[in-house]
Amino acid sequence: MFSQSNPANYVPIINDPFLYMTGFQIANDATTPNTKLDVGAGQCRDSTDSFDIILNSSVVINAAANGINGLDTGSLGASKVYAVHVISDPTGANVSGCMVSLSATAPLLPFGYGSFRVIGYVTTDSSSHFLKGYWTAGNTGVRSFVYDAPIATAVTAGAATSYTAVDLSTFVPGGYAQLPISVAYSYTPAAASHALSLQGVNSTGAAVTITGQVAAVVISGNAGVNAQLNASSSNKPEINYKVGNASDAVALNIAGYTVTL
Repeated sequence: MFSQSNPANYVPIINDPFLYMTGFQIANDATTPNTKLDVGAGQCRDSTDSFDIILNSSVVINAAANGINGLDTGSLGASKVYAVHVISDPTGANVSGCMVSLSATAPLLPFGYGSFRVIGYVTTDSSSHFLKGYWTAGNTGVRSFVYDAPIATAVTAGAATSYTAVDLSTFVPGGYAQLPISVAYSYTPAAASHALSLQGVNSTGAAVTITGQVAAVVISGNAGVNAQLNASSSNKPEINYKVGNASDAVALNIAGYTVTL
C-alpha cells in the first residue's frame, strides 16, 4: 500500500482547458538569489496533456542541490538558460515539487516522478548565478519575463550594413520557432537619414526600423521583434540587425521575452 499524498494527480483530466495553467509565480529568492528560486502554488496540465499537476503550496528551488526542488543533474552552469519545471508523481505517492533543468523536454526526474511541465525559464550569468528578473503568472500559460537590467549581446558597437545574425541562445529560451522578445537598443547614426533595422533571422523584411533624426545623437528605446531558430547555427534563437552606414554604431541588449508554455 502507498499513501496518495495528492490523489488528484492520478486521474486524467477531461474537463479542464487544453494545457491550462494557473499560478506558479516565479521569483528570485530574497535571501539566496544566486542559487535559489521561489515558486508559488499553482495547477496545470502536464506536458502530455494527460494529468493534472497540483502544487498546493510554494516551494524553494535550491539549484546547489540535485533532485526534487533542486537542479535535475550536475552543477549550475555559466551563461545558460534553464527551464523551470513543476513535477509530480501521477500515482500520488510522492508530493509535487519543482526543478530546474537544461532540458525543456526531457528533464532527469527523481525516482517515482513521471509528469512534468515547464512553467518558465531562468538564466545564469558568467558566474553561474541566477540573473535577476520578473515573471508574470496568473490564469494563463502565456508568460512574460523581464530582466532587472537588459543583458548585453555581443553587439556593443555594431556597424554591419547588411543583415547580420545576433546569437541569443544565452539570453532567451530555445526551441520556439517564433519567440517575441524585447530588444533594448542604443543607436548612433552618423547622419540624420541613417536607420537601424531589426528582423527575425529567417525573415526577409524589416520588423523594426529606427531612423536617425540628428547626426551623432544617440537614439535609445525598446523594440519588439521575433527571435527565430537558425538552422545554419544548430537552431539557435537569433535575430538580424543592420545599420544604414558603416560609420553608425548600435548596441543591442535583451530586455525580456514572452513565451507560450
